[in-house]
Amino acid sequence: MEFLITVALSFILIVITLLGFQYIGVPVYRVEVINIERLIEAVLAGDATIADWDIFTGMVIGHNPELDKIRIQCAMLEVDEMMERHGRVIFSANGRRSLEAILNQLTALHDAQY
Repeated sequence: MEFLITVALSFILIVITLLGFQYIGVPVYRVEVINIERLIEAVLAGDATIADWDIFTGMVIGHNPELDKIRIQCAMLEVDEMMERHGRVIFSANGRRSLEAILNQLTALHDAQY
């Protein structure tokens, strides 16, 4: 009897959750210009972790092709210009210059949006 009650309550909870997602919507994380600006600023300051960088470069930005191109540029920089030190992302001098150029590009894009 307890088993049937548990199954019934679990079923009701799952149905309520699914209905909530249908009417409210599934949570979505959208990368915006400001998010990338802050990440690059953190990288340049030596505060970004390797996990932060990997999440950014590994996630396709489908809603904004311009931001996805920037993500790809950053991922390509990673190959030759990036290293990890104590869990932090460190770029070579050439990589830092490239990131600063990307940051300027992002700032212009951000200013154009607002």
